[in-house]
Amino acid sequence: MPKRVLVISARMGAGHDGAARELCIRLEKRGHQTKLVDFLDASPRVGKFLKKTYELQLSKAPWTYELIYRFWTWSRALTPPLVLILSIFFEKRLRRWAHEFEADVIVTTYPFASVVLGRARVKRRNKLAIPVSTFLTDFAVHPLWVHKGVDAHICVHPRAAQAVYNLTGEFATAPGPLVSSVFSDTTESKSQTRRRLQIPEKATTVLIVAGSWGVGQLEDTFDSLISTGEFLPIVVCGRNEELAERLRRRGKGIVLGWTDEMAAYMRASDAVVQNAGGLTCMEAFASGLPVISYNPIPGHGRQNVFEMTAAGITKWARNPEGLRKIIREITSTGNELALQAKTIFVGSAADDVERLLFGETPSRIIPITRPVSRRFVGAIAAMAMLFISVNLVSNIATSNGLNIAPVSYASSQYVYMTVLVGPHNLGNSKVDTTLAHNNVAAIITGKTTLISPQGVSSLANNGVAIINGGWDSSSDLHLITPDNAAAHTMSLLEKLTNENINIYAPQMVVNSVDLAWAAVHHQTIVRPVQINLRPTSATQQFKAGQIYELNATTMTPQQLIAEVNNLKSTFAESDLQFSPIWTLR
Repeated sequence: MPKRVLVISARMGAGHDGAARELCIRLEKRGHQTKLVDFLDASPRVGKFLKKTYELQLSKAPWTYELIYRFWTWSRALTPPLVLILSIFFEKRLRRWAHEFEADVIVTTYPFASVVLGRARVKRRNKLAIPVSTFLTDFAVHPLWVHKGVDAHICVHPRAAQAVYNLTGEFATAPGPLVSSVFSDTTESKSQTRRRLQIPEKATTVLIVAGSWGVGQLEDTFDSLISTGEFLPIVVCGRNEELAERLRRRGKGIVLGWTDEMAAYMRASDAVVQNAGGLTCMEAFASGLPVISYNPIPGHGRQNVFEMTAAGITKWARNPEGLRKIIREITSTGNELALQAKTIFVGSAADDVERLLFGETPSRIIPITRPVSRRFVGAIAAMAMLFISVNLVSNIATSNGLNIAPVSYASSQYVYMTVLVGPHNLGNSKVDTTLAHNNVAAIITGKTTLISPQGVSSLANNGVAIINGGWDSSSDLHLITPDNAAAHTMSLLEKLTNENINIYAPQMVVNSVDLAWAAVHHQTIVRPVQINLRPTSATQQFKAGQIYELNATTMTPQQLIAEVNNLKSTFAESDLQFSPIWTLR
């Protein structure tokens, strides 16, 4: 009898979505109805923040992701309060989706959905009546992916199933990864695929992958393989077009962005080098390709590589020479590593879901209770850690600007120049003309606005773009004063200039309260690179598309004008010009 299955994924890379789509395909082939939804859409604003911070951590400050990943691994006692916080934002809509679809079972491929629904299954009041299963796409099992309230944990390998048991005391199944059948298709031979893709027949071809976001040290991996000239690297940068463009400039190897021909490139390759242990790695296993792990990304990436190495299905190269040595060994001695990896495909997760659908897997819905005092202390501790984590990420996020996307023409020959002005140089017509003529924007703080309101009006009237500089502050922990930092200054500036001021360049540390305020008021936060005017042994390097700030608060009008003209000449030597700040979008 056909059943209805609600499948919950999340657009946190392609791994969760890929497994979810494949599960839907398999269940629909068996006659069941499925519906795929995104966990992040259950609370759009919080979901957007989670995705943005996760992406920024991996790309800009991976050590912070490693730190937070390890903290929540070690501090298991704090996970229930964190799950409660997540439930407050996401549980209601997840329930609504399930009831509107009239789901017989809910399956999730995303950790936070798993713990939120697991908690809902064991609540003493308003308990979720629909059975829940989670498919763990990774070898690494994190405490924030499993929950005693989940009816069935489905894993990719017995090591992961053992980890689930260690964390929850519940048994888990391990049918293997959810990978499309196109990766095991042998209709087209390796030679035929190489000819079609214009890959040299006799080349030792190594496919370098890093997931859909193209994060990690791909450039180092690519350079390690092209340095000797004995390998032909094919690097897949996913949606990271900036990375792809940088690698193409080397003029060697084959550089791809996002491609729908991944199965073909795997069929044409001799080995795969990966750094995360995600979906692409599972697809390589299914293709019969030997997988080498190198420079794994922090957190789950490093733990995945550790678990896969222990399982004997990948080799972990620790340095460039070790990477090249392993490739030589694998391509000359046979395919034992790939054959071992193929043994993990022992069944189908669809079988486990069907067992839950037809009542063959017992539902565990015994309420979990904890003393009120323990829950209260745990909630306070979890909220404190969550606040620290979020503020750490907030500061990292704004160190390079948040929600900034320069227009296309600005990426190759333009920069954005700003000047932090002070009362000493406001109200001078020559300053106004110099800034306006050279497309230099003025950053103005609240205190400067109060001291010299006429000078601010003069800047705007003479065509100078105005940026909200917030409120001068030496406090890094301004938890209840975001209005002083941004809103009050914005109000003053808009009143004096009769313009909408929607770019915010704070002159202090930014925390999550500031980010929330900026999101609500449609402000774009930018953190310009400071211009170093002090003589140093190293010359400051300037990059196209970047935003720069000259601190002129203590300069005279004459000094400011001279410095702007000098900077214009300096940037011109690097073939860079100043672009109006309004071209940011």
